[in-house]
Amino acid sequence: MTATPLVLLADQVVTLDPSGTIHAPGAVVVEGAEIRSVGPPPERPAGEVVDLRGSVLLPGLVNAHTHTPMWVFRGLTEDVPRGEWLTARMLPLERRLGPDDFRKAALAGCLELLQNGVTTIADRYGHMDAVATAVEESGLRAVVGHSLFDRTAGADLARAERLIERFGADPARARVWAGLAPHATDTCGPELLRRIRKVADRAGAFVFIHVAQSEEEVAAVAARGAAGCASYLDDLGLLGPEVVAAHATYLSDAEAELLGRRGTAVAHCPSSNAKLEGRVAPIARMRRAGAVVGLGTDAACCNNGMDLFEEMKIAGLLSKVAADDPAAFPAIDLLRAATSEAARALGIEHLVGSLEPGKRADVIAVRAWGARALPWHDPVANLVYATRGSDVTAVLVDGRLLVRDGRSVALDSERILTEAVQAARKLDGRV
Repeated sequence: MTATPLVLLADQVVTLDPSGTIHAPGAVVVEGAEIRSVGPPPERPAGEVVDLRGSVLLPGLVNAHTHTPMWVFRGLTEDVPRGEWLTARMLPLERRLGPDDFRKAALAGCLELLQNGVTTIADRYGHMDAVATAVEESGLRAVVGHSLFDRTAGADLARAERLIERFGADPARARVWAGLAPHATDTCGPELLRRIRKVADRAGAFVFIHVAQSEEEVAAVAARGAAGCASYLDDLGLLGPEVVAAHATYLSDAEAELLGRRGTAVAHCPSSNAKLEGRVAPIARMRRAGAVVGLGTDAACCNNGMDLFEEMKIAGLLSKVAADDPAAFPAIDLLRAATSEAARALGIEHLVGSLEPGKRADVIAVRAWGARALPWHDPVANLVYATRGSDVTAVLVDGRLLVRDGRSVALDSERILTEAVQAARKLDGRV
């Protein structure tokens, strides 16, 4: 039985296609899980009309790096001295919780992301076999990876391979698929990374890894005799378009250029980098050298929010300060870093990241009427610098309406938040 097409009507459609086409007014016609057409509103809509006038339509946002279970730790790691965040704060907190707690927290994190207009995430953490069930339930599009460490390499690899067996590694075949997620260059030695390279080649999976996220990581890699974190990965065959490097905060100029030359994707998390390290990653140099840059929120305890609109603005402002150039990182590039370029970073630009016929119907509507948004002279500038996640009015993933009027219509928000807060209470007085 053929599904009735949905005709989404809006004041504007910002397609983010290669030409940057904008239709004002505009319509997106959705048939099943795919976009059938994009353009001016049809005179006689053939299908169910979803009236989103007063809003702007754009592709669902793509979050290139996050940890949904860490929703549970929001507000517990504030103003921590550099170098103490992970070992002195996070690890003791993480030991207080179990797999079911992280599953409940992950579902709350997914709910927050959806309500902020994010439709695709790259999610990696421990206990991913449990966490992935929450991600799948949420309705998000996602690549999931179980974090791998030297100290637990055997068990971690077995769990990672089970995830690939369960979900596959092909994003075209399923809404949720699996990747490989070695934790970082200091916590994963050469033997483990070589094994990961072999599994990735065999499965056709992407690799997601934290790179140069702290001074301690850089020092640990130097102690192994490597010229830097990027060089260390390059020697092991782990730089390239199928690798997503998160943070890259402490790369030297030469290392940043190496990463870029290899066409490696970078998940840029400006709020997290600023909060935890007081640093701005050398994004401009990596982009000039050829790196594909997508934006990520990181975790709710690293920046206290999962709002990719806010991340666009912060990325732009910090990049201008770092470059001493107010023209650096233009608004259109920032918007693409949260949509089409982020999709390219995850290897799914043929599926999502722009509103074009044949692509998956991942569409969001953003309120265009209000004191904060008006006047609407430049939709790209307004979306990057004036809009917030709270302005998202509707979200569709695979043509399925998940959020309407800013509220979840597919998930029981009250139950999800109640259960996640109960898990968080296990941390009371334990910091």
